[in-house]
Amino acid sequence: MGENMTSSAKAVTVLFIGGAVLGAAAGMLFAPKSGKETRKEVKHYAMKVKKDVSNTAQRTKAGIEAAFEKGRALLAEANAA
Repeated sequence: MGENMTSSAKAVTVLFIGGAVLGAAAGMLFAPKSGKETRKEVKHYAMKVKKDVSNTAQRTKAGIEAAFEKGRALLAEANAA
């Protein structure tokens, strides 16, 4: 039963995020701005998201590498004992 609740929570989360993205896109498309201004905003937002994703990926990679190093050190320590 716990697995079904987790699956349902994930589905709701994905649907919520998808709705938020679609709402933002619709808002931008129907906003009273020129196409040029809208494209400029979309490009700026896309560059920001790209930068944020890249930074998050780098931090995640560094954390994973640190965890592996700690695991290796603990394993070596356990084998030496």
